[in-house]
Amino acid sequence: MSRRARSMLAGLTLLAVGLVAPAAYAHTDHVDAPASDSTEPTEPTEPPEPAPGPPYDAVVDLTFPVAGAVSFPDTYDAARGGGTRVHKATDLGGPDAYGLPIHAAVGGKVTWITGLDGTPPHATAGYAIGIQGTDGRRYNYIHLGRQDGPPGEAYAPGIANGVIVQRGELIGFLGHSGNASPSWPHLHFEIVDERVTDPYGTHRMNPHPSLVAATARGDLPLDGRRFLDVPATFSHHEAIIWLADSGITTGCGSRIFCPNVAVNRGQLATFLAKSLGLPEPASLDHFSDVPADHSHARGIAQLAEHGIARGAADGTYAPNRAVTREQMASLLSTARGLQTASVVDLPFTDVRPGSVHAGAIAALYHHRIALGSGDLFHPTRPVTRAEMAAFLQRSFG
Repeated sequence: MSRRARSMLAGLTLLAVGLVAPAAYAHTDHVDAPASDSTEPTEPTEPPEPAPGPPYDAVVDLTFPVAGAVSFPDTYDAARGGGTRVHKATDLGGPDAYGLPIHAAVGGKVTWITGLDGTPPHATAGYAIGIQGTDGRRYNYIHLGRQDGPPGEAYAPGIANGVIVQRGELIGFLGHSGNASPSWPHLHFEIVDERVTDPYGTHRMNPHPSLVAATARGDLPLDGRRFLDVPATFSHHEAIIWLADSGITTGCGSRIFCPNVAVNRGQLATFLAKSLGLPEPASLDHFSDVPADHSHARGIAQLAEHGIARGAADGTYAPNRAVTREQMASLLSTARGLQTASVVDLPFTDVRPGSVHAGAIAALYHHRIALGSGDLFHPTRPVTRAEMAAFLQRSFG
């Protein structure tokens, strides 16, 4: 499609800004291959022409990133900044689009995120996420939340720099932060491919053809999903759905599960008590830091009365403290009544034989409940909600 035809198709002028990718996305200098060690004389030759990259308007296999009705005209060639720059992106939004869920169009790793750890959101991009996709391209999601709002209004729970996200996973919420207009909240969506050169000499791709193709084939983020942040391709999808179907949890909010958020001791108590089907506790007065109106007082009391969970010597339980993987092993092995191994035979190099949790880890490993990652168990790493779903399904499913 010609540039003129795309402009006619757009038929709508939108308020947005074409942003240059952040410094972290700077193009890497080419490194020459080592010279040949051959001593034979060779005729001088012209260097081969580099293989052409895909067209800048080629269709990329991606999931439509916005869950909800939005307008997304083709404004790749539209002028911005009073004609000083070109948009080179697609805006997806509408007057009532604020807060719509934003999902990862392609899986990958978060390599750029603004407004966390006490820093303000970017002046023009606002709250924004950059993801290095598994397909080698970079995807930028810009103008999430609102400039004067909290990060939790812009980002999904657990989203942070370095986090791995799955295709279709909830990552944030559409907004108007940065220099976007509150009258037309939108997602400014960019695709960067170092192999591509667009008509303006940059490595941007026009997202519009790919978005049209995604909608045409029904590749939408809400398609048949229980939780917005748990796509069917998620590694623990089956366990999370089992957990919900079993009535053990309804998630952490409206249609979200928060799979990458750490589980605390209070939450784990409730999960375990429901998995075991324990009877009502005789009393809720077991620990000085767990009042009767605490959201997990019932589950904590149930575990305490059945000898599964114990508090500290000072009479506290620390319900908000994150549970580590080795602590989880001890709690699960006790709850299941597994015989802890007296002679620990494990493939994990990071589990000390003398550890108080080593026997429980061995019991879970030999019952195929906790398998670790190669020769590592990561005993002191906090357990995520997704991991806990898998452990509970293998234990009680």
